[in-house]
Amino acid sequence: MNLFRLFLRLPGSPAPRLAITKLVRRVVLAAVLVTSIPLSAYGPATTHRMAEVTLRLAPPSLRSALLAEREQVERGISEALADYGTSSREQVLLEAQREFAGIPGLTNVRAPFSQVAYHFGKLAGLVYVANDPFPRSGDGSAKAVRQDYMQYVERKLPLMVFAFDGYTNPPLEGDLGKYLAARMAGGGRYVEGVLFCYFPPGGGRAPSSTFDDRSNAFGAAQVILSHAVSDAAKAWLQVWQAMDGDLRSTPYLKPGDLKAASHGGPNPTQGGQKPAAVAEGNR
Repeated sequence: MNLFRLFLRLPGSPAPRLAITKLVRRVVLAAVLVTSIPLSAYGPATTHRMAEVTLRLAPPSLRSALLAEREQVERGISEALADYGTSSREQVLLEAQREFAGIPGLTNVRAPFSQVAYHFGKLAGLVYVANDPFPRSGDGSAKAVRQDYMQYVERKLPLMVFAFDGYTNPPLEGDLGKYLAARMAGGGRYVEGVLFCYFPPGGGRAPSSTFDDRSNAFGAAQVILSHAVSDAAKAWLQVWQAMDGDLRSTPYLKPGDLKAASHGGPNPTQGGQKPAAVAEGNR
């Protein structure tokens, strides 16, 4: 365990790779993301951006370790989107809680960090799935526009700002399934807002090319994506704390946000944080 912790706390970025190795890695990542398109409401560019923002919010020690195994993180995200993108609410919540509770135990069996990174990715992917309100909407219109809306979000992505909710707004208090269930319960209003753009009163279906940056469709996308990366960051932080990981210099983490870790993670207790913009455009 001590050796594992020393490895995870090594400062700096991963060692340089040969140019050809970098090229191969990029091709592999692109292929992995593309395979998740058919069953995911998130397009490849959107998924990549979500992963980038989630990594940016992670504790630096965790971020460095995951960047060294980036392919495995991306594979975990992709497989979660593909395997659970259209699953029932219960299946998504059960699998998310299982990953959340199970990752810390990988250190006890001395699992290679590539395996740990894969499960961090899968956990993030499941959180993204839980925050997508379209697949589990009972409105047939939502399913009809889902693919087009994904493409709309891909087109508008450079203009979207991701905002981090803060670790206590709302707090994740140890039970990820319960937390995500509350998120999912509120997703219907975003679907309604998007459908209002597609099917305005007194007319037929409107093309998404007519939705401007002040539309409900644009605003709903920003909120959905911001909630998804915020929730993934909260889940990662609690798992990392449960693994006795180094939390120093974690972005937006304030003194008093965390209690001592219990199984499944710490319990943030203080509220009142304002959302922080963490990514604009294609930075």
